[in-house]
Amino acid sequence: MGRSSKDKRDIYYRLAKEEGWRARSAFKLLQLDEEYRLFQGVQRAVDLCAAPGSWSQVLSRKLRGSEEQSGQVKIVAVDLQAMAPLPGVIQIQGDITKVSTAHEIIRHFEGQPADLVVCDGAPDVTGLHDIDEYIQAQLLLAVTEITMHVLRDGGTFVAKIFRGKDVTLLYSQLQIFFREVTCAKPRSSATSAL
Repeated sequence: MGRSSKDKRDIYYRLAKEEGWRARSAFKLLQLDEEYRLFQGVQRAVDLCAAPGSWSQVLSRKLRGSEEQSGQVKIVAVDLQAMAPLPGVIQIQGDITKVSTAHEIIRHFEGQPADLVVCDGAPDVTGLHDIDEYIQAQLLLAVTEITMHVLRDGGTFVAKIFRGKDVTLLYSQLQIFFREVTCAKPRSSATSAL
């Protein structure tokens, strides 16, 4: 099982390089959009924990597709680390746990909330699954909190969750904030992700 999973990921790694994506994770967002039409009608999008920027790159290419669309769409990428520039993506090197970062995002949207918030962020894994799962859950909590400040009512939130024993609790907590909560695992996703 481990070998075929790694082989599958290597395919996406090679494809990412061939197609000019910054990382193989771009395929996760592309596959989720195929299934759920996440980008339909989106004018303002936020990518949290964005570095190295493959999800921001997907947003840039997909949302800014035509010339007339590119001027109307606003994309903000937030990360503690700086990342290489992307066409049409405003970068904030900031901390998602600070309210000032949420205010800065909204300022870039001229006072309007986002239609879509995405986050593929993950902590550096320790190899100790329980600890990794806990740290990822804390990251998701921080991401959800800033999302509540920047996402419009009825907007879409997409985030990575590690599979583990507390995933049902996490799922029910998300249902407090969102009308509909769906769990999806893109084909290109690692086996440890939900």
